[in-house]
Amino acid sequence: MRRTRLVSLGTVALVVFALAVSAYWYWASQALAEGIARWRAEQIERGYEIDYDGPHMGGFPFALTVTFNQPKAVSPQGLSWQGPPIRGEAKLWDPFTIDLAFPGTHQLRLAEGQEERAADVATGEARGQVVLALDGQVDSASVDLGALRVNGPDLKPLTVDRLTARLGPLRPSQAGDPDALNLMGEAVSVSLPEGEGGPLGDSLERLSFRSTVVGGIPRGKPAESLPQWRDAGGLWRFESLSALWGPLDLQAEGRLGLDQALRPAGLFDTKLKGADEIIERLVEDGRIKPEAAFAAQLAVAAMGRRDAASGTTVLEAPITLRDGLLFLGPVPLFPIAPVL
Repeated sequence: MRRTRLVSLGTVALVVFALAVSAYWYWASQALAEGIARWRAEQIERGYEIDYDGPHMGGFPFALTVTFNQPKAVSPQGLSWQGPPIRGEAKLWDPFTIDLAFPGTHQLRLAEGQEERAADVATGEARGQVVLALDGQVDSASVDLGALRVNGPDLKPLTVDRLTARLGPLRPSQAGDPDALNLMGEAVSVSLPEGEGGPLGDSLERLSFRSTVVGGIPRGKPAESLPQWRDAGGLWRFESLSALWGPLDLQAEGRLGLDQALRPAGLFDTKLKGADEIIERLVEDGRIKPEAAFAAQLAVAAMGRRDAASGTTVLEAPITLRDGLLFLGPVPLFPIAPVL
């Protein structure tokens, strides 16, 4: 009798557990679907077109998976992206943290008047993670791509061994301070098409940065939102910026903003190796005039020091972007174009 009662209680417990898990799975899947829908509505309000077949939920009862087939996005500037199916997985106890996988070919198209520029980006490895807030906004996101190859009708092949990016979390404004958003990125072993790397060469060993975007960029098209961000004191602050590219060995920290013509403007404190060879290559490439190169060489000689170990010149000098020109110390080197 006692054994029968224990069996009955165990059966009831299993049924209750199964019902609880089922109810929670359906709640989590519904919460995730609603969060995705709010995110999509947010992007449409900002002027983007977001289309996909889905989201298709699965994984019941112990996993929560989501699949988007035929995903496509179009920016306000007419840049369109269409990619392979995106598969995501979230833990039942954390339905708003989605681990993504999307290897395959990504098609990029940009209409410019009557012409269209196109590029296909093939990725041997592609994964990421998105963390959604309850209101559907992206709290943080990351992308990790490997074995990239870029091709196009009017493009020479370009390859990248590894490309990573991290966005967020967003730190909302408090006590009068503006919003702040963390942004990090790194590119490793970039092979540019022959002759396309300019004076630094066609092989970029590494480019990385760790930064903070200060001030929330308003919703809307960049032609309208970027001036608003600038006028409100928007700033892109770099805690670190490093590059190994041909003769260039750069370590820097500083800040960037936009001037009235939407040109980058700011100041970086830098530690630079390879300045002498870079100046020589800029002259050979016709990027700077001989008189500007001579002034730059004088500045390097005055501010630089010889590294005993490598024999190269180490230059610790400010790099300034102002009035549409890039300055090394007091010497103007070359013009800077607007971002739009």
